[in-house]
Amino acid sequence: MSKFEALSDKALSLVGQAGDSLRQSIPTSAEKWLQTGAALGAARVGTRVAGSFLRRNPAIVAASVIGAGLVWVAARQYKKRKESGAVDGSSRRIEPTRAPARKRATRRNTAADSQD
Repeated sequence: MSKFEALSDKALSLVGQAGDSLRQSIPTSAEKWLQTGAALGAARVGTRVAGSFLRRNPAIVAASVIGAGLVWVAARQYKKRKESGAVDGSSRRIEPTRAPARKRATRRNTAADSQD
């Protein structure tokens, strides 16, 4: 291990110790306020980004909302079918086959028979 790597490892351990001591010295309520403030800041930035995206790309947003609505309707219908006990069956097509031609009985000429 070189001297540079040893110094960087020592610096990392010192930073870790400083972070631990800082966490222990801050009261829990202050830590909660800090986390809440970070969450609010992230939400504010996210809202700004979403608003600018919405202004620049309204068609994409509209298409995604419509798609989400269609998925919701399909899921609702699927759930209703499952609850009602509808059976998902399977079917197969039977192709028609040509039957052999039937022999027809020949008609006798009744007019010729009556003349005899």
